[in-house]
Amino acid sequence: MTFIRKMIVLLSIVVGWCLISLPAEAHQLNKGFSQIKIEGRQAVYELFLPEGELPFIDADENKRVTAEELAAGRGRLADYVRQHVELKRGDETLAYRFVSAELSDHHENPGVQMLLTYTSRFAIDNLTVHYSLFFDDIDPTHVNFITIVNGDDVVDTYFDTGTRMLRYGSSGDSDTNRTLLQYAWLGMKHIWTGYDHLIFLLSLLIVAAGWRDALRIVTAFTAAHSVTLLLTATETIRVNSRLVEIAIALSIAYVAAENWFIRRKAKAPRYRWLLTFAFGLVHGMGFAGALQEMGLPSRNFISSLLSFNAGIEIGQMAIVAAVLPLLLQIRSRKWFSPFAIGLSAVVFALGVAWAVQRGLQP
Repeated sequence: MTFIRKMIVLLSIVVGWCLISLPAEAHQLNKGFSQIKIEGRQAVYELFLPEGELPFIDADENKRVTAEELAAGRGRLADYVRQHVELKRGDETLAYRFVSAELSDHHENPGVQMLLTYTSRFAIDNLTVHYSLFFDDIDPTHVNFITIVNGDDVVDTYFDTGTRMLRYGSSGDSDTNRTLLQYAWLGMKHIWTGYDHLIFLLSLLIVAAGWRDALRIVTAFTAAHSVTLLLTATETIRVNSRLVEIAIALSIAYVAAENWFIRRKAKAPRYRWLLTFAFGLVHGMGFAGALQEMGLPSRNFISSLLSFNAGIEIGQMAIVAAVLPLLLQIRSRKWFSPFAIGLSAVVFALGVAWAVQRGLQP
């Protein structure tokens, strides 16, 4: 092996080991949850925040909040929320009161559950919520899913760093359209930050024979994960989320191992798209698990689910359009085969390491 080929293999190994340092849970969102219930002149606000995003009350800085730390930091927490969450009725800023705070688990996500009240001088017939927790000082990737309940009227949406204000008046088409666009964007962000799914997809594309072969692979993956995303999210089928995450990791390991043999033989199997379809069914269950943790609007459940899936497809096609031309251009270079072999060996180790990590997690 020439010096250049050795350096290419070494570089692929270094890149791969950098990937191994990524956490086992590849598509976590730093999620908060809000429910605001309008009751006459008062808005009762139940606010959940994950414990890892509360450093100002985490005295030992271990990203875990104890009952003692919560009791000691209650005043700081109340002030922080007051400064970053504001409710208005028209031009009137509602009076804020921090009622209580306690440790809680929300979908196996430990954190702090707070009860707040915001009071108006008159009955609340419209509401503007300004939410800027964590975005500018602690975590710009924070997301908070919010539900507003006013009698039989329910509105679901979420806040992130680009969406910090919600105006509530009455449910209508504009609210629905806004929610659908948000869930489509959430789907795109999910595939772009879910690096286990990305590594799986790129591992498939790195040995694609051409555009036609890549199209078969991507179509099979898309069709498969769309089916199980819909079935799992609607609870038509029920799965064990831990087993699904382990299976996703093992699918990465398998594809990487197959890539190693493909590059050694310089010949791709004819029916790889069938294997991709089978693994895509598993990845769709993973997408659904993440979506179930986030929560879907009860009023626009199916349409929001389809929007989330459409966002995944758009994000996936954007990745393929950006990466595949480059892969097809460089695959004829002499150094590409050792690069692909070395990288596949490390991705195999990465998949096995993730499977073990996910299996050992409590």
